[in-house]
Amino acid sequence: MPAAMNRESPAGATDHYRPACPGLYATSAAGEAETVFTPAQLQKMDFHVECHLSTAFVTVNTTWVVPGSLLKSAKNDGKKGNITFAMPVTEQTTVTGVSAQMSNKRFASGVMPNKDTKNMKGTRFGRNTAAPLPAHPELFAISIPGVPAGETVHVQATYFTPLDFENGAYVFRAPTRLPTGCISPNTPLTKVLSVMATARSAYSEQVQVMSPTHPVTLVQAGAGVTQVQLDPIKREKWQNTEFVMVMPVWGGDIAAAGVQQPPAPGDPDRRHAFAIAIAPPKPEAVNPFPRDVIFLLDRSGSMGGGPMDAARAALIAGLKDLTPNDRFNICAFDNLQIFFDQEGLTNATNEAKDAALRWVNVNCQARGTTDIMTPLARALELFSAQPNPGAVPMVFVITDGAVEDEREICTFVERAFKNGGADPAAMLPRVNTFGIGRYANHYFLKMLAGIGRGMNGAAYSPETVEKKMFDLLRASKTPILTNIAVGIPSSAQGVEILPFPVPDLFAGAPVMISGKCVGGLPPTIEIQGRVAGGAVWQRSIPVAVDLQNNALSIPLDKVFVKQRIDMMTARAWLTQEKHLEQQVIDLSLKHGVPCAHTKLCAFEVSLKNETAMKNQKASGGAVSVAKYAVGGAAGVMVIGAMAGGFGDVGASLSNAGGMIANAGSMIGSIDIGGIDVPDLSCIAECAADAPCIEPIMGCVEPLMGCVEPLVGAAGECLEPLIGAVGSVVEVIGNIIGGNN
Repeated sequence: MPAAMNRESPAGATDHYRPACPGLYATSAAGEAETVFTPAQLQKMDFHVECHLSTAFVTVNTTWVVPGSLLKSAKNDGKKGNITFAMPVTEQTTVTGVSAQMSNKRFASGVMPNKDTKNMKGTRFGRNTAAPLPAHPELFAISIPGVPAGETVHVQATYFTPLDFENGAYVFRAPTRLPTGCISPNTPLTKVLSVMATARSAYSEQVQVMSPTHPVTLVQAGAGVTQVQLDPIKREKWQNTEFVMVMPVWGGDIAAAGVQQPPAPGDPDRRHAFAIAIAPPKPEAVNPFPRDVIFLLDRSGSMGGGPMDAARAALIAGLKDLTPNDRFNICAFDNLQIFFDQEGLTNATNEAKDAALRWVNVNCQARGTTDIMTPLARALELFSAQPNPGAVPMVFVITDGAVEDEREICTFVERAFKNGGADPAAMLPRVNTFGIGRYANHYFLKMLAGIGRGMNGAAYSPETVEKKMFDLLRASKTPILTNIAVGIPSSAQGVEILPFPVPDLFAGAPVMISGKCVGGLPPTIEIQGRVAGGAVWQRSIPVAVDLQNNALSIPLDKVFVKQRIDMMTARAWLTQEKHLEQQVIDLSLKHGVPCAHTKLCAFEVSLKNETAMKNQKASGGAVSVAKYAVGGAAGVMVIGAMAGGFGDVGASLSNAGGMIANAGSMIGSIDIGGIDVPDLSCIAECAADAPCIEPIMGCVEPLMGCVEPLVGAAGECLEPLIGAVGSVVEVIGNIIGGNN
């Protein structure tokens, strides 16, 4: 019997909840918390990757043969049965479609409102799965019914996900490590695996592309675009591992560029879409801001064991990265709080850091319950009591708990920032959050980071805590540019910019902005910000025009729609305004991007219906699942894990986090963080560093920055098994993001 599919985590532990590559599997329970994935016979796996700016758009085509022995292992009769298509994803991945084809059946997918899926009876898909697959933000799975023994099954999945940024480069990873036994030992990988990857940027220079894992050959190279593919000739250098593509970004200075598109055919929103990329320089090429850092580490009882050990190790690494120009403090909190320095912030000398390391090992031990409000309020007080002009104040909240006062916490932070923003030259604290485990309230933590103009990270298993937390600390290690503002001309109407406020630029985190406007952007626009020492950084950046429906087209709409859905979902959750929720649903259905209020559904289609669906998509129309499904709505499988939306709206026990009501344009001459900009007639301003700017355009929904898909704890977006006993709808996972 082929071995189970395993994936090695950074810590060396094995995750059994997901396979290492997309494919067809029989599933069985290996233990209370383990699922074994036994693969079918792989014929072909093809990845087509389009990396645009900071986002990867992926289409993966796979062909498998399902032997009778595999059906028997899945507790079928060996002649016909169900098989599972499973694919590893990240919490920020948005799966936009899946289709399957057999000799006499075809399956497609579409987006449906949650309310239309709740009362489905007699659903045919997902029946008789041997092992219920765990709901997990890093697993996408769907059961394909009625597969005959010996059948050849073609499956296509499409998704998009943010690129990682590591050591000055964008990094894309394709899950291509094939399981043992899915191909003959004598079959070379070159016969079954292919990857075609294209990297595009908004810059005129040729994009550098390399792979540290596989030999690649250049297919195309030009201004702003490079295409490579796996080199089939150098087969001796191939390894059975994930495909990694690296695109270096770091240069000698801050670089910015933009690209825009006219509206897509059939899109009722006739505004032009645009994207702006701001790339950081090498850390040694600029003078970074000093930092005032306060670490708030949850030491409640649930953190005991692996999570606390990993968080403590990552925190220690973060302390060691502090420079002599930085100041810091540490708070270990449960229902009580204890600070390393009771008086304020300490200069990050070697002696102070050594003392802090000893303090962490003694005081960061699991105990008690979770109270975030008190230490967070105290941290903000310390910043006010000991101002450090020119430094970037940062709070890191590290917790695995779900708290009951999320609304109060978010409202408190929002109010504090409003009150503290009277001085436009002041640098308000950035609130960064890190959630540990699947039961942390990730939704709340993401919102808190958005309000605080900070970053968010998450680890869903103890084995990944140390690495992912270290990644967050490393990304925020070197502040380069703050108070970023984008100048938009007055000729551009209906301006909407996301995320808003624009986040700071760090050496470990490029800034990506998407937006829409009527009339399009001029050939150049102004970008401003502040560098260390308070000096003004300003550039006139080029804006390229990318035409729709050609080989070079960048799918800006998908990224913008995803961000807009996230923003509007947050706003609707806060205000409980049903009309906003309906707008989110309409936007999700229109563009085929699942969200918290919709689900991606699979269903059987006829060839005629499939053709009609494609025509409707091409004309810009939303797909009606009930209309095209063979047998109507009763033949629809709800795929909970594919939503990739804002998060679980019901996760916070009816608590709604405070949201920032910001909009994307200001008319006339304005002051940007003390910088007079009289020549820019329209500015998307966050440079005053106050997240309290009022909406100023009636057609623009209030905006919130840095809201990504993230898994909530539990709620209405997690559907139970639908219908009575015998219903075969499976909810595979939480709404996930790629991020997502």
